[in-house]
Amino acid sequence: MKHPEAQFVVEVTANDEITCRAPKQADQRIRIADIASVYIETNDSGPWGADVWWLLNDDTGQTRVAFPQLATGEDAALERLRQLSGFEVRGMNSGENARFMCWPTPAP
Repeated sequence: MKHPEAQFVVEVTANDEITCRAPKQADQRIRIADIASVYIETNDSGPWGADVWWLLNDDTGQTRVAFPQLATGEDAALERLRQLSGFEVRGMNSGENARFMCWPTPAP
């Protein structure tokens, strides 16, 4: 396996959900209609660790689905997220412990 992150399998289902099957963890899922915010969380573990994570949160602020950059199926999930009005990828080049809001678009 090229990257350990590929063990995370992300899918966009026919029911318009994003799901994630992660090693040794319960399956995660959220309907697109229930996503209240999308963040990129970065950390300083790279290049040896998974240093970029996608966080899909519900309206209580709880992360329902989390998966790392390079997860299997990441491209399809991002293609679906890009359909959210105002979605913007932010913070991908950060090497610090930080969180960047991608949707909804933060107020200036």
